[in-house]
Amino acid sequence: MSSEDLSELSFSVAGDEKGAQRRAFRARIPGLAVFIPERGATCEVADVSAMGLAFKAAEGQAFTPGSLVEFDLLINKKVFIPKLCAKVMRTLDNGLVGCNFEALDRRQEVRLDKLVLEVQKRMIALRKKQQSQ
Repeated sequence: MSSEDLSELSFSVAGDEKGAQRRAFRARIPGLAVFIPERGATCEVADVSAMGLAFKAAEGQAFTPGSLVEFDLLINKKVFIPKLCAKVMRTLDNGLVGCNFEALDRRQEVRLDKLVLEVQKRMIALRKKQQSQ
């Protein structure tokens, strides 16, 4: 991720949003997407945490709450974490699909944690830089 992308990063924390039931730091990362082989679809990720993610369903794609979906997590169109599995928790009218990760192996868990932690560190550094100016 380049320093130019820092201005596009955003995040929320548990309880940030009205009525939210978030349990983990969620980050928006430019260039993050999921590829769902079963559907042949690549979908933009709206936000990600160590617990789950939300993505914008491709046009004409419907997801059912409670169903499992397997996908590769991509950064700038390159596979970052292959074969993740998640349970669809909710779908919204605007096409957003909220999922919780299921049965992560240790390697997948470590990579997700590193990704989210890196975004947190960059957001803190950016905030400090903005406050000092």
